[in-house]
Formats: sequence, C-alpha cells, structure tokens
Amino acid sequence: MQYGFTAWFNSTSLRDATLNSNGTIVDFVQPNSPTDFQSQINGSVQQNNDTGLNVTWNQSDSLTFQLDYDNSVSWLNPGGQLSTIDADVGYGPSGPGGTNGSDIGIVVPAGHALPYPIGYGPDGNGTAFLGTNLIGSHVLPITSARRQDHVQQARLEAAWAQTADLRVVAGYQYVGDRRTTSNSNDFVNNNWQAYAGYGPASNNLGTHGVALPQSLFTGSFATANFIQGFGGNSPLPARILAFNALSVLDYLQGLGNPQTQAIAGFNTGCCTPAFDGIYRLAATSSATQSADDTHALYLDLFTRTFVGGMPLRINAGLRGELTNVATMGLGQVPASLTVQPSDHTAYAVTFDPISPITAHNSYQSILPSLDLALDVTDSWQIRFDVSRTMTPPPLNAISPVLSMGSIQRVGSLVATSGNPGLTPYDSVNLDLSAAWYYGPNSYLSANLFSKAVSNFIVQGSTLQTINGVLDPSTGQPAIFTVTTSVNGPAADIYGAEFALQHMFDDSGFGFQANATLVGTNKPYNPRNLAVSGFAVTGLADSANIVVFYDKDRFQARLAFNWRDQYLDHFGQTQNNSRFGTEPTFVNTAIQLDFSTSYALSKQLDVHFSALNLTNATFSTHGRFSEQLLDAVDYGRHLTFGFRFNY
Repeated sequence: MQYGFTAWFNSTSLRDATLNSNGTIVDFVQPNSPTDFQSQINGSVQQNNDTGLNVTWNQSDSLTFQLDYDNSVSWLNPGGQLSTIDADVGYGPSGPGGTNGSDIGIVVPAGHALPYPIGYGPDGNGTAFLGTNLIGSHVLPITSARRQDHVQQARLEAAWAQTADLRVVAGYQYVGDRRTTSNSNDFVNNNWQAYAGYGPASNNLGTHGVALPQSLFTGSFATANFIQGFGGNSPLPARILAFNALSVLDYLQGLGNPQTQAIAGFNTGCCTPAFDGIYRLAATSSATQSADDTHALYLDLFTRTFVGGMPLRINAGLRGELTNVATMGLGQVPASLTVQPSDHTAYAVTFDPISPITAHNSYQSILPSLDLALDVTDSWQIRFDVSRTMTPPPLNAISPVLSMGSIQRVGSLVATSGNPGLTPYDSVNLDLSAAWYYGPNSYLSANLFSKAVSNFIVQGSTLQTINGVLDPSTGQPAIFTVTTSVNGPAADIYGAEFALQHMFDDSGFGFQANATLVGTNKPYNPRNLAVSGFAVTGLADSANIVVFYDKDRFQARLAFNWRDQYLDHFGQTQNNSRFGTEPTFVNTAIQLDFSTSYALSKQLDVHFSALNLTNATFSTHGRFSEQLLDAVDYGRHLTFGFRFNY
C-alpha cells in the first residue's frame, strides 16, 4: 500500500527559478498547479519451479564421470494478476479556467534535507490542504506485467586423478534461456482518463471529473520524521490522505455505463474502444521474446610441485564459449500526438499497426585462467591469479523494440529502445595476494588487483524525430529523447583489499575486519559537462567489522558495514531520462546487522536475524549532492525461523 501527495510540474511553465553556484535549481514556482492525492496498491505473484538431476559414475579409482541437469521456470503474474492500481484524486486545474489551484513552490535546501513545497492547498490555503469536500476524480492507472523465464542447464564432466598431486577435469556445459515478457495497462485504451479532471468543485475544463464522497477520505498519515536521517520535514504538510484505491475504483465503476446513460463528469470520446463503465486493460506493443543458447567446453588442470623447497599449487584452466542470441518483439511507432481533453499537460499517442521485429547476434570467447599458490612457510602463503572473464549483456537490454508509453507529457517526450547488437563486456584480471596465518583460525591478508575491462555496457540518450510525428504545442516535428544501451570504451580498474580475522584463543570470541580501496583510470568528474554516458560504475571504497561468538551450539554476529558514495548508473528514473543520460549516485551508507543461531540438536536449529538495526536509509542524488533523487526509509528486517535436517 502506498499513499502520496503529488504536485504536477511541466518544465515549460516553471517560474521564478533560482540557481546555485553548481547550476542546480534550488527553488521555483509552478503557477496554478493542481493537488493530487494518490493511493496505490502494488503487488505481484511470483512462482518458481525447479527440478534437477545429478549422476556420478566412478568408472575406476582414477576416473569419474558426472552428469548434471537442471530445469527451472519462473513466472511473474502467471494468471494475469494486476501489478498496480493507482487511484489519483484531488482538486485544482490541469487547464484554463480551473479553480482551487495554487502557485506551488519547491525549495531545495542545502545539506542532508528533503525538498519541500510551499504555497500548497486550495488557492494556497494550507489549512484546507486535505480539503475532502473539494476532492474529485482524476486518473486511475492500472497495469499488469507478465514474465516467463525458462532456464535449462546441462553439464557432462570427466575427472581423472592419477595421484593426489595431479588432477585433470574436462567437460561440456550448455545453458539455454527463454524469456517472454508482455505488459498491459489502461493507458493504451485511455480508460485511465475516463473520469479525469478533478470534478465540479475545480471547474477544470468545464465539467470533467466527478465529485467523490468525503466518506472515502477519513484516514491520513503524519509526515513527522518522514525519512529517517533527513531534515526538512517540518515544512511538509502535517498529514497526507491515506485512502483505499479499490474503494475509489468501485465507486467510479458503480456509476454505470456512460454509453447507455448520461454521467456528469465523464470525458466523452476519451477512450478507444468506448468506455463502458469498467476499467479494462489492453496489451501494449512491448511484448518481447528472447532465446539465448551458450555452449562451452572447458579443461582444468591441478598439480602440485616444489619451488626452492616450497610447495607450489598450480591450477590452470581454459574455457571456450559460443553464444547465439535471437530476440523478437511486437513493435509499433507513433502516428500522432493529441492533447488530452481533460488534461492539457498530457498527449495521447496513436500508433501505426503492430509489426514483428526480429534480431540475431552471436559471439564467442576463449577464457584462460591461471592460479598459483606458494606456501613460503607453514604460516605464509602467496597467491597469483590471472584470468580473462566475460559477462553477457542482460536479456532485457537487447530487445529490438522501440517502446514508448501511450501517454506522453508536454515538453517531455521519451522512448526507450533495446540494442540487439550489444556484445559482452570483457575483463582481463590480475590478482596478487599474501596471507599470514599467525594462529588457529586467525589470519591477516592483503590483495592487490587490476582489471582491464572493455565493451562496458552503458546507457545513452539521443534526441530524434520519429515517423514524422508533429508536436501539437509547436506544430513542428516532435523531438523524442530515446534512451538505449551501448558498448562503451575500455577502462582499467585497480585497488587493494585487506582482511583480518582474530580468534581469542579457544573462547569462541573473535572479530573480522575487511576493507576495499578501489580506483580507475576513467574517473567521472561531475563538473565536466562534456563527458556524459560513460564512466566505470559501481566502484566504491567499503569496509566492515564483524564481532562474533561461535562455539559449541551457539553463534552470534554483529556486523558494521560501510560503503562510500558511488556512481551507480547513467540515466535517471525521474522523467525517464528526458534530459539525457544524467548520472545517478548512491549516497554513503552505514548499516548495522545482527544474526544468531542455536543448535537444539544435530537435526534441528533455530535462527534469528535483525538487519539494519540503526534504521539506515537508502538515497541517491544527481550530478551534485543537492540534487536529491530518491530517499527510501526501508526500515528494519527481522527474521526468525528453524531448520530441520534428517
């Protein structure tokens, strides 16, 4: 269940904007803005089936064969269950002549604080903000997403061991992935706009929308301490409406069929086919299928020898992979944009007929690896590793279909597209480590690493016209921001890892400490506006300290985890990257976790965990720290359970 207060903004109508030294807009005014209250039910049904088989044949003391097979199928909403029901109600205008609107301002304070609105409420009267006697219907989006993912894996392996110092493994592996996606919503047929307009109290574009009974809006929630650790709460409205989306849906559908009776507030001609009083879903044009088949042969050699009297373990491997990818989708391009009769901030999109689109791709890789471990003494070990690894592009990034919503916002025309030609990103890895085992279960280690990565998969955006569609607000060709994934240039990643584990004799008490420092030759400078769309993402220094007790039947762990700010990806959820592939940074995070378990017997144990004891939040920002994007107070996660083995 999700409740919210929303003020709609259009970039072309903002006024009185103030910029700071970074160029960030820190306050602005949206004239005559409507007020929306949202009640949203988000849910899904997930089903997973998995079967597997493992067969081992010891042909002789030195030769063993092994066969593994696994078949897994997962579904999202297999029965067509709804993903989201979003009842959006409120008061105010979305076009000329409306009443109860307000010149809402947004202030972006400095520091770790939430942006907040000023001037909210009907005609700017904050004391009447909840205004249940003014509330009318606006939009009612309903969506359903369906997925099926079928993965089959098979492996046939032979292992030959002449002695304990020599072992050879050879095998074949197959991985096949079949994925189908489809979506439906009430945007395609425009049912979501059937009673849009905020009702008669707002006089929006005449008589659009219906008045809603005050009895539907008796609940609310307080905004005090709205997001843990963030200031700026006091200027927020003291309370926000909390109501039942299904009750609003039932009320509107209970009005009857506007095709057989006159219903005041119905948006005549809103929907195709004609709205019959029931909110129905229609399939979107973004249905896709993909098939990914990977065949691999591999050889692994393990042996032991001596260098200067010191034991040396050698593990060498070679893997060859061939991957074939086929993708298919049902796509359509826009034919025209039309201003919504009940909402002049939105366009309805009509499309050309649906047509199938297919694409194929294949790639192959040779992946060698070598691991050397030298026991300098009984307590000192040195390791050296070199390898080449490959990571294929995610299947959801290679769809051949151009996808856009059937509703577009004025001044914010956006679309997304997959890239069937994406190739895997490739990494050559070097690691050098040393470990000192200075006591029973106690050690100190350090590791230096370097990765040369090419073909990074990054997001990019371009401005383009599509199919000659005109923008009704300008009469000129409509300019869409189209976001897709591309293979970026190469970069080097390097860093160091340190780890310490210490046990206090045989007491059961001990602690672990770990730290990772990482860098790259392609750092991202947010002040360099000429660089956009490529940098090494996900790199952050991190550290954790774990204090534990582990003895006999009882164990307990208290973990302190820290991760520094890092660049997560390019593109922002806000406005669907309308303004290009702006960066999204994840803010520094600190979390404290606790877990414990007790073995009641050899077969039965009980366990308990408490994650995020300090109620830390997750938050992201844009190019500069004051550009807050998301702040999520996800709370603590408590788990209690038991395990039984027989």
